[in-house]
Amino acid sequence: MKGRILTYSPQDSAGIITADDNNRYPFAASEWKDPDAPAPYRGAHVDFVIQDNAATEIYQAIAAPPATTSGKRITAGIFALVLGGLGIHKFYLGYTSAGVIHLLVFFIGMLPLFMGTLVISVIAMIEGIIYLTKSDEQFDQTYIIGKKQWL
Repeated sequence: MKGRILTYSPQDSAGIITADDNNRYPFAASEWKDPDAPAPYRGAHVDFVIQDNAATEIYQAIAAPPATTSGKRITAGIFALVLGGLGIHKFYLGYTSAGVIHLLVFFIGMLPLFMGTLVISVIAMIEGIIYLTKSDEQFDQTYIIGKKQWL
């Protein structure tokens, strides 16, 4: 069977493989049989055998380094903190509709005592803090791959 490592914890020496059959199989690090490959890592493409609904005899299928991160986390976080009310961080991440909403709320919010402007700016600051406190991998999974547009 072919698949890729969905999760792996070196502390537990265990993980989960998502297979081409759309099922998930747990595995133990002791089943990693490829001595020339690096230790198991999230995203690694693997070949394995299914036994008792678990992955065994696991070999790395493609000798490639782990996927690199997008590198957008820090820039998006700074944009959110500094220019957040304008939605620049949303445009930077490719969320045009969310960016337009930010702009509209910011400028229309100036009319009734700046309440909309204040609210959307606070939301942007919270998003900036969230962006900057996530790891690059978590950020990419949530906002680049997962396309989560709001908080």
